[in-house]
Amino acid sequence: MKTSTVKIVIAALAFVAVILVTNWAVQRYRKPGQLDLISAQAMDMSQMRPPVGMSLVSLSSVRRGSLDSTVTYTGTVVPYNEQDISPRIVGTLVSLAAYPGDTVHAGQVVAQLDTTQVGPQANEAAAQARQAEIGAHVADLTSRLKRRAEYNQASDQVDAAQQSVLDAQAEAQADSDAVGEAESGVRSAAANAVYWKTEIAREKQLADAGAVSQQDYQNETAQAVAAASAVTQAQSKVGQARATARSAQAKVKVARRQVAAAEAGVGIAQADTAVAQEESLQAAAGAAAAQASAQAAFQQQGYARIISPFTGVVTSRPVSPGTLVQPGMVVLKVAELDRVRIQANVAVEDMNGIRIGSPVQVAIQGDASQGTVYAHVTSVFPSANGQSRTAIVEAIVPNPQHKLLPGAFVTMTITKDIVSDTLLVPAGAVISEAGQSYLWVASGGAGTAAGPTYECVICHIHYTAAQAKRFHYRDPMEGGKLVPLASSASNAAPSITTVHRVAIQVGASDGVNTEVTSSSLSAGDRVVVHGQAGLSDGASVDAVTWGVGGPKTLPTAAESMGNESVYRCEKCGMTFSAADAKRDHYIDPMDGGRLVAVKPRRPSVTPSSGGMSGMKM
Repeated sequence: MKTSTVKIVIAALAFVAVILVTNWAVQRYRKPGQLDLISAQAMDMSQMRPPVGMSLVSLSSVRRGSLDSTVTYTGTVVPYNEQDISPRIVGTLVSLAAYPGDTVHAGQVVAQLDTTQVGPQANEAAAQARQAEIGAHVADLTSRLKRRAEYNQASDQVDAAQQSVLDAQAEAQADSDAVGEAESGVRSAAANAVYWKTEIAREKQLADAGAVSQQDYQNETAQAVAAASAVTQAQSKVGQARATARSAQAKVKVARRQVAAAEAGVGIAQADTAVAQEESLQAAAGAAAAQASAQAAFQQQGYARIISPFTGVVTSRPVSPGTLVQPGMVVLKVAELDRVRIQANVAVEDMNGIRIGSPVQVAIQGDASQGTVYAHVTSVFPSANGQSRTAIVEAIVPNPQHKLLPGAFVTMTITKDIVSDTLLVPAGAVISEAGQSYLWVASGGAGTAAGPTYECVICHIHYTAAQAKRFHYRDPMEGGKLVPLASSASNAAPSITTVHRVAIQVGASDGVNTEVTSSSLSAGDRVVVHGQAGLSDGASVDAVTWGVGGPKTLPTAAESMGNESVYRCEKCGMTFSAADAKRDHYIDPMDGGRLVAVKPRRPSVTPSSGGMSGMKM
C-alpha cells in the first residue's frame, strides 16, 4: 500500500514537471502574436474582416479597333429531311432488310407485308368489276334498242292518228258541203212549190171561168203536187246530209282522241326511254364503282410493298419481321444526312444584325479533331418562343461524310454586324449587375525613386528603405535583420494603384473583346480583367500576371503596401489598415487587444479568392 502511494506521487510529480517544461518551451519559442491552439479554436471567424493590403488583379489597356460582332450558342443538328416510314394497310411484316446506318434510295422497297389475303381479294374485286362492266354494256344496249323501237311505234301511231284526223276532217267537210247543197235544193223546191201553188190558184180561176181546159188544169195541178213533193224530198236530203255531217264530226273527234292517245304513247315511250337511260347509267356507275374497288384492291396489294420516299440513311428500326403492323406504325426512320440543318435558339436581344447570309462557324462540341465548318445563315424563324424568348436561327451545312449526327450538340458562332473604330476592352473586364454594366478602371502606379530594397535574413520579406528605417532595420514580427539588396539600389518603388468604377454601355462582342461606350473612358486607360471580386471605389490593387488558376506571381510586401502603415493586435497578431485601426480606436474589436503600428503584412494568396492573408496562427 505504501509502495503504491509512492508510485502515484512520483507519477504526479513527473506529470507536473512535464507540464511545466512544456509551458516554458511554448513561452520561450512562441513568436510574437502567434495564437495557441485553444485561443485559435475560440476565435469567431464569422466576425473576421478581410486582411489589410491590396487586391491582386490583372490589368489591360482600352484600345480602339474594329470588331466582328458575334454571338455563340449551342446548336442542335437536325436532318435536312426526316420521315417516318409506315405501312398503309394492316399486315404481317415478312421482310425488313434495311438496318440503321444503311443508305436507301428513293423508290427502293425497304419492307414487305404478307399478301396471301390481299391477292385473292384483289382478283375477286377485278372479276366483279368485269362482270359489272358487262352488265352495264348489256343494259346500255338494251336501253338503246328498246328506246328506239318504242319511240318508232309511238311515232307511227301518232302519224296514223293524225292522218285519220285529216281524213275525218275531209269527210266532215264534204258532208258539210252536201248539207249546203241539200239546203239549196230545199230552197229551190220550196220556191218552185210556191210558184206552182200560185199558178194552180190562177189556173183554177181560169178553169172555173172556162178559160182553160180541165186537162191543162189537172196537168198544172200534177206539177204543183210534184213541186211540193220535191220540197219534201229536198228536206229529207238535208236531214240525211246533216246526219252524215254529224257522223263525220264525231269521226274527227275520235281521230283527234286517237292522236292524243298516240302522243301520250310517245310521252310514255320517252319516259320509258328516260327510265332505261337511268338504269343504263346506274349500271355504268355500278361498273365504275366495281372498277374503283378493283383498283383499290390492287392498290392495297401494292401497299404490301413499303418503299422509301427519298434517298437517305436509316436512323431507326423499331420493329422486326413477324410483327403485325398497322397504318401509322413506324417501321423505319429515314433521314437525309448529306446535308443537315444546324439550329440554335438565339435570344431575342441578340437577333439584331442576324440575317440570311450572316457567316456561321460550326464546331462539334467535345471533338476538336472534326475542325470547324463554315456556313451561312439560311433561315431566321419569324416568331419567338413565348416562354424562353428565343427564336430559331438555322444554317444548312453540307455533310458528305455524315460527321454531323442528328441530335448532336454543336457550337454555333454567328457573325453579326462589323463595328469599326470603337473602344474595345477584354470581355472579362465587363461586369453586369442589376441591368447596369461597368468597368473597374485603374489609376496611379507610377514609380518613384525610394532607395534600395531591404530583405529580412530570416523570412526574406522585402521592405522599402523608408520602411526599413522606420522598423530600425529589424523585421517587427520575425526579429530578423533587414539588409539591403545590392541589385536594388537603382530600382524605383511603385506608388499605389487604385481603382474606380465607371459605368458603360455595352455594344457588340466576339467573346474575346467587347465594344464599350462611356464619356469617362478613353483609349489607353487600364481596366481590371481579373480579380474584380471585392473591389470598391478607391481600393488599392496590385497588377500581376494572371494564370488559369489565379495570379502567377505575388508582389513583395513593399510592392504591396508602399508607405502605408499597418497595425497589429498585440494579443492575436491580426493586422489592420491605418483606416480600420483609427475607426476601431486602435483596439481589436474581437479580443480587445491593443493595435500597434508595424510593417505591412506578409502577402499570401488563397486559391478561392485570390486575395491576401496576413494572419499567423
